[in-house]
This record gives sequence, structure tokens and C-alpha cells, in this order.
Amino acid sequence: MTDDTYGFGETRKKLAGISPRPPREVHPESLRKTDAASVEAGFVPREPGARTAPRRQKSVGPTITINTRVPVEIAERFIAFCDDNRLAYWEGIDDLMKRAGI
Repeated sequence: MTDDTYGFGETRKKLAGISPRPPREVHPESLRKTDAASVEAGFVPREPGARTAPRRQKSVGPTITINTRVPVEIAERFIAFCDDNRLAYWEGIDDLMKRAGI
């Protein structure tokens, strides 16, 4: 019996001869040109500290979790209401309670 049970001996020899290329040297000027072209094309940098506008953070204070069973139709309407008004669920509840005078 041979060591090459499945017939991959030649392929294994070819693959053993492959080695990765050394990394190319990247010049800072080429990076600046690439970054400028990407910004011009509408891409936004994702590096830390490169964000143009800070994320909006809401401080709501202490919170509790409320779980409830809701019929599918009502849940879908509530979710659509929150999506249409760009509200978090808690903001949607607050808005509806204010409308009801509670």
C-alpha cells in the first residue's frame, strides 16, 4: 500500500512549493491618494477618530424591562408606528401615552 491512497501525491508536491509573497511596501503618499479617491467616491473612513459626526446618545436614566404578549396585528402596527416616526419602542410608548394624556 502506498502513502498516496487518494491519488493526490503530485498535487501535494505542487502545493508544497507555493509560498506567500513578501508584503509590498506601501508609501504614505499612495495611501493619501487612495483615501482622497475613496472619500470623493462617497466612502466614509472607518478608522477610530475618523468619524465626521458623533453618534447621538440618549441618556434615559434607569430602566426596567417590560415583557408582554401582544396580538400580531397590534405589534405590527406599533412597530410600523415607531419605524414611521423613527422612534425607539420606549419612545413610541412615551409618545402614545402623552397623546392619551397619561
